This record gives sequence, C-alpha cells and structure tokens, in this order.
Amino acid sequence: MDEPVPPSGPVPGAWPRIAEQAAKALQEELRAVTDRRTLLDIRVSGGVVVAETTSRKLVRFEAEGDLGMSDGAQATLVISGTPIDVEVVSVFGNVVTLSVPPGAAIADEAVLRCDLSWLLSTQSKRLRELVEGGPGFNAAAAAALMTAGAEAAPDELPVVRAEHLNQGQRYAVGLALTPGVTWLWGPPGTGKTTTLGTLVAELCVRGLRVLLTAPTNAAVDVAVNAVLKEIPELAGGGLVRLGQPADPALIARSEGHVLIDEIAAKRGEVLAQLRVREAQRSRDLRERLRHLERRHASLTDGEQDLRLDLERELAEASARIRELDMSLHYVRRQVCREAEVVAATSHQVALKTLRELTFDVVVLDEASMTTSALAMLVAGAGSGHTIIAGDFRQLPPVVVADSPAARDWLTRSPFEKAAVDRVVGGERLPGRLAALTEQYRMRRDINHVVSEAFYPESPLVTAEAVATRPRRSSARWADRELVVLDTSRLGAWTARKQGMSSRYNLMHAQLTAGLLASATGDASSLGVISPFAAQARLLESLLPDAESTDWAASTVHRFQGGERDIVVYDTVDTGLGVRPLHRWFTEGGPGGDGARLLNVAASRARDHLVVVAALDQLHRHRATLDAVGRFFTTLLARGRVAPWEEALSHGSMTRRVTGDVTDLMREDLSGAGSVEIRLPRASLVGLRSLIPSLKLIAEQDVDTEPVTVWVEPDPDGHLSAEAMEAKRRGINIRPCTPILESSAVIDDVVWTATGSLLGPEPGVVLRTRNAAFADAVRRAQRRRPDNAPGSGQLGDDCGRCSRALVRFEVGRRGLPTVGYGCYSCDRPGSRRGRSRFRHERDPQLSRWE
Repeated sequence: MDEPVPPSGPVPGAWPRIAEQAAKALQEELRAVTDRRTLLDIRVSGGVVVAETTSRKLVRFEAEGDLGMSDGAQATLVISGTPIDVEVVSVFGNVVTLSVPPGAAIADEAVLRCDLSWLLSTQSKRLRELVEGGPGFNAAAAAALMTAGAEAAPDELPVVRAEHLNQGQRYAVGLALTPGVTWLWGPPGTGKTTTLGTLVAELCVRGLRVLLTAPTNAAVDVAVNAVLKEIPELAGGGLVRLGQPADPALIARSEGHVLIDEIAAKRGEVLAQLRVREAQRSRDLRERLRHLERRHASLTDGEQDLRLDLERELAEASARIRELDMSLHYVRRQVCREAEVVAATSHQVALKTLRELTFDVVVLDEASMTTSALAMLVAGAGSGHTIIAGDFRQLPPVVVADSPAARDWLTRSPFEKAAVDRVVGGERLPGRLAALTEQYRMRRDINHVVSEAFYPESPLVTAEAVATRPRRSSARWADRELVVLDTSRLGAWTARKQGMSSRYNLMHAQLTAGLLASATGDASSLGVISPFAAQARLLESLLPDAESTDWAASTVHRFQGGERDIVVYDTVDTGLGVRPLHRWFTEGGPGGDGARLLNVAASRARDHLVVVAALDQLHRHRATLDAVGRFFTTLLARGRVAPWEEALSHGSMTRRVTGDVTDLMREDLSGAGSVEIRLPRASLVGLRSLIPSLKLIAEQDVDTEPVTVWVEPDPDGHLSAEAMEAKRRGINIRPCTPILESSAVIDDVVWTATGSLLGPEPGVVLRTRNAAFADAVRRAQRRRPDNAPGSGQLGDDCGRCSRALVRFEVGRRGLPTVGYGCYSCDRPGSRRGRSRFRHERDPQLSRWE
C-alpha cells in the first residue's frame, strides 16, 4: 500500500478558477478529437485469424489507406459499433496484423482507430480532482506559472564554475538554482540541453530531488543523456527513466542502468527481472520483423512463415508485459521515491506511478510544445522551484479544438500564458528569463537567415568553433550552405491525402527522389522534412534500406529537437490544386504558426539547407514582409537558386519523359497487376491507345477491380469521348471532381504530369520507378468508400438520366467532403439534390495537416 501524502502547502484563492478553466479546455479538446475520429479512422477489410496463442488472437486486415501508425501502437478495433482494445503487431505495406483478445469476434470489415484521447481525459479528471488542492500537489507552484513572467531576478546569483559553458549558459544555471520560476529561452543550437544537464547536476550536488520532464520520449532521452554526461554516477538508481525510451542506448547500459524496471531487477525484484527479459525479447522480435517489413512486397514463402512465427511470439510477449505492468506499480513507485532524479514524459505526472510523489525542483524541457494545462500539473509536483525551458519561437502544442478556452489553455504554452513571449519585444528581457544567444549547430549563413527572420530581439551569434568544424556530409546539389530548388516554372499540383486531409505533392517528392539518388555515399547525415504528414510518408518511402546511413524523413513537428548535416525541406504548397495556400505560408507574423514551423525546419540543418519551394507563390507575391517573408528574402540574398531540373541531373530514380508518353506507359502496363490513374479534365487523346493493355489487366483477376481510372467530367457532367469508349469496353472508369492529381501508379512505377497525363498537352511528365514509393503513393491516393464507391470498386449510373454517378470531393465552402450523385439530377442546390446528395464535413479539418 502507498503511504498517505499530505497536501503541499496552502491553496491560492485563484487556483479553483484556474483549474476549472483548464479542465474545461481539456474537455473541449476531447470532444473535438472525438468528433474528428471519422476522418482518422482507417477502414480495414478481409479480416482473417492467422494464429492463436494461449492469451491472444492474431488477425490480419487490409487497410484501405495509409495506416499512419507504427508497430506496437495501442489501438481500438471497432466492429459493428463495438470497440475492442488491440495492439498493432506489424504493418507490412497496407496489411496490418493485430493482437486481439481471444474471445473477440472478428468480422470481414472493421474500423481501426488510434488516438491518445485518454490522456486528455486523464489530465482533465486530475485537474478537477485538484480544484481544492490535494495530497502531493502544490497548487501555489502550479498557479505561479500563469503570472511569473514579470518577476524580478535575485540581486545575487550562485557562482557557477562550469568551464564548458559560455557566459550566457552559466548565468542561466545560476538563475535557475534560485527558488521561483525560471524561464530558460534556448533557441536552436544554443546548448539548452547542455545547460540543463549542468543545472540538474548542480541541483543534485545541493541535495535537491529533481523531476525532469519533456513532452516526448525523444526529448526526455536527450535530457537524460545530458545529465548522465555531467554526473555518470547517477546511473544505477540515482537517475530513473520511466516509460519506453526512444534512444536504444539507454537500454541495458553497461555503465549503469537508468530504466526503472532494470534498476528494480538489479535490486532483486523478480517481477521486474521478468519484465526486463520480456521487453528485450519483444524488442528483438520487433527488430527481426522490421527487416522483413522493408521487403514486404518480395517475401518468399519461407519468410512469410517466419513472419507469422515472429508475430505470434511478439503477441505473447506483449501480453505478458501487460500482465507484469499491472503487478509492478508499487515496485516502481518505491524506485522513484529513492531516486535523486526522476525523468519522464510530462503526461506521466498524472498517471499512477508518479501521482502524488513530490520533488524539490521541477524541470520542464521543450515547454513550447506543452500545453499550459499540462505544465501546471507538472509544476504542481514541486515546491515552486520550477524551470521552464524551451523556445516559444518554435512549434506550439498540437491542438484540435478552436474554442476560446482551448486557445487560452492548450494552444498557448506556459511561455505565452505568462506573457514571456510578449515581454521580450520590449526594451529589456524579463528579470527571471535567461536567453541563450550563442549557437553551435548552424553554419554562419544558415544562422543568419534564421536569426534575421525569427530572433530580431535577441540575435543569434555563431560560435567560432562552427567555422572550423569539418564537413562530414556532401552532395553535388548541396554546394552552398543555402540552396533553393525553385519549382515555380514546374507547375506541380498539391493534392489531399485520400482526397480529404493532409496535403502532398507528388512531383516535389519525385524531385526529392532524384536528389536522394545522387546523395548516397558521401551524405552520411541527411534529413528530409515536410510540414505535411502525407508528404512526409512519401519522402520516408524514398529512404535507402541501409541502416548505417543516418538518414531520416518526417514532419517538421516530429523533427523538432533533431538535426542533420544536410536538410532538405519540402514546402509542398504551390498554389496549384489545393487552394488557398496553407496558413503556414500566409500567416507568417512573429510567433505565428508559419514562422514557428519554418524556423524549426531551417534550424535543423548543420551544414547545408536545401529548400524545395515554388517561390512565385510562397514569396515573390507576398504583400507583407513578415517573419516568413524576411526568411525567404534573406535566403535568396545569401543562397543559390537552382532550377527544378537540377534535381534530375544526377540520379536515375526519376526521369523526365518527353514526346508521346503512351508508348512508354504501354510498356509499364505490360504484365502489370494493378493500375490506378487520375486524369484532370481534358480531351483524353492518349487513353484510347491504352484501352487494350488496361483491358488485359482488368480481365486477369475477375474477383477484384485491379484497374481504376479516375476522370474529371465536363462542367455539364459528361465524360470525354475517350473515357466513354473505355467504359463501354469494360474499363473501370470512375468520374470524380475535382481531381487534383495528374498521375498513374502502375505496379512499382509512378507517373505524374503538370497537365492531364493522357491529354493533348500533358506538360512536364515525370516517371519514378521505386516499389516502396509507388506503394506509399497508392496509399496516399486511395479513396475510401465512405459515401461513394472508392478505389478498386465499380461505380453506378444514374437511374434517371443514365449518366455515370460522380464522386464529389469538395463542399460548398471549399472544405473537403465526400459525396456521390448524378452531376445533373443530384447536384447540391437542386430540389432533388438537397434531399439525395450525401456528404460529410469536418470544419476543423484544415487545422490538422
């Protein structure tokens, strides 16, 4: 049993109102997340039990789109409205294997849902429990975050004799050693993590117990490594890391354990020893599965059998881990009580292991990504000696709800809630703010662009050591510190994932493929990032399989905190296709989302920054010179502007096709197993010659529809003559409006065009052969059935006028929707259309890309 914990000090009079408002904001966010689930739910079909263990059942489904979840994720499988808790065992392309309870009924079709809404519910419930204070919670320390921005600095600070720190960093440590709330402003590359490592070491020397938190596992691991570098003897029980580390180097450290179960196991706790063994077994199994996942399209029969064996063993190991976790609660709490430093993600403060445990000092790192509501719960675990570290010019918390309460308590980090961000624009910085200004990451030109655009009040200075640092990575196209690949003259289209949500740009991805193909060998450290999740998944599919190469692809949000020698930033938006430009490019004022995102993207680069952008749309036509405008202006002044064709001059993965495209496309169709083509409105003169090849593919599998040709009808709803002929000859012609892609995916080949691919003027045509990329494009473009037949399904004809029914993917106000009806009889606005035309809309969708 846990011993009772007394309340931590008096409750300020303002606290009940603060706690209620923050809890209300969390509830509104929970409702918004729940309301938008239908857009995130993944429809799965073909459910089949592939294996059963003593405690679990393994079921495989085929997903209708991009799964967007990784191995080991906890999820919910919804069958006929009934939710079932499941675990994602493996993801092979669009085939997902789930571990489900043994008694669960399995259907042919279901919905897979993966969200963390339970965290919102937990935080809201915890705040409501603490409205009047509570055991182990310091309401005064929590409330202090809301008003601490204007506090004065102490007259005298402790002397910090850390020779490895610069003057600004030593001042920050000295200030943070004094009681109260300290704000540590650490712009990119300024050594914030090093400073925090020294600070925690100094606190430990003074005999103070520290809670070290950050919003993500990766950020916690970085902070833990910084502390261990300062005081390595904390390993073995002095420093305890809760949760699942993102850094594998923290697992089974030979220099001393830091993971909570490893420490407990070392002390002789039998259950902890079992938990450690099962966790290692699970990691080994998952790694062996990942080797197979990379080649999912070319596995032999023997490898398929091995896959099933690994999945079965992994499901058993995961089930045992869950059972052990339920039994280790009190052991883990005891380990945390005895530790000098406890490191955990911020949300774990509200969970069982840390609830009601108290600390002398609380450190919240990457606080710009933490909601004010959660930051208060974290601060309440301390005595009021709190350090809030981060950079309010980088990315804010990700929030769905747009209510006043959500904007106030969730969208705003503690920096904004305490008005620290506004005060720095004045004549002098706040008294308890330590601003780091000397940066050690970016080369001088990269730093100049970032500092000029995003840190005018506190300019960043490049450390002398950066100029003499050797360059470890090189690529022919990254011949300057700043390079812009201008796609203005290309005319690439921006589309929406599955016609509904996140944006992507196939041609930009194909150009990046060309860059990556010519960068192998000398580019040992390279990152490819994009603002949009759909584009990031396309870029990720282009990475080589070699594990020794330090290459990564992700969204800007996920890359915050990371760095690479060479960074390629794909902006995606071009003003063609999806309109208008995303607010990330139009709202670029100081502290705005656009400025923050661009700041993070650019500041990940150590030696070279390559920006892929349509400058005419993103910059040259800008009416105001805001932070984003200043960035592009400085970028162009100090960097090299390269034409888009340069991306194709050194690699063979992507090539430009000139002349008649149908001859080469006919070669790709020969022997192909699946085809999906998307053709914007035009006279489809090239379609007729491909009908025999398409017909052969369509007839080779009578159980499915391996060919789907999406065509955009004329304004009156009629199809082109070529499309009608193909339809009459048995080709699956599907009318859709609007079509924002001009493309074809034929087995492992992706075609794109700036005009209609099979029209009289296709424009620039690119062709990329890459199986993983083609698979990723297929998942991004695949249409869900929803209210209309989707990809690989036959359409219907109108019962009144016999025209083909059209899939509509745009609403009256331009918001993404799905509808299905006759262009003439069922169109919205007509008397009959108002009653029959079916569509759905999420007004918050544009906020989540």
